[in-house]
Amino acid sequence: MNAIASQTSSAIEWSVASRALPGLSVSGDLHVVAPWSGGVLLAVVDGLGHGDEATAAARIAIAVLEQHVGEPVASLVQHCHRSLQRTRGVVMTVVTVNPRENTLTALGIGNVETVVQRANRQAQPARESVLLRGGVVGYHLPALQASVLPIARGDVVVFGTDGVREDFSDLIDPVESPRSLVDRIMAQKFRGTDDGLVLACKYLGNA
Repeated sequence: MNAIASQTSSAIEWSVASRALPGLSVSGDLHVVAPWSGGVLLAVVDGLGHGDEATAAARIAIAVLEQHVGEPVASLVQHCHRSLQRTRGVVMTVVTVNPRENTLTALGIGNVETVVQRANRQAQPARESVLLRGGVVGYHLPALQASVLPIARGDVVVFGTDGVREDFSDLIDPVESPRSLVDRIMAQKFRGTDDGLVLACKYLGNA
């Protein structure tokens, strides 16, 4: 496992944990956390399958996302789609956080599960999942319609690829640090049958 932690100056504290499929040295599950003047781009990309070809596709997608930081999430997915035509393709969830409006805009293609866990336990709903649409970026895109959700100080956004069991959200505690959270989820929910990645991002507000 490798884990990386970083706190940005743009209202997000984050950490990531990842594992390649046992027996392989590279993972096709990658992430990006990129601050820009209007907020922060968060994304997790899962190259189809595993091994070198999956990693190559995911790296192309990450490079495209970093090149176009600040554009709407639908545009980001379209840029990736065009750049991945000759690869095996990826699934991905892309989120932009807007600290000025305390909102996040999200778009998921495929099966990168993404959950927003509210710090306020009285919030309704206390947990929301990003709507995922079927498709493969690089092969077939569905109609691209982003979701906009409110976000408050202390809320946690957690991404998990399909190498991690879908019920990882049961372990999310917004009081916990992102580093501790991703380590615990990966330790308990990694399937061991594919690459796996967990990215946890705590919203620090616009102060």
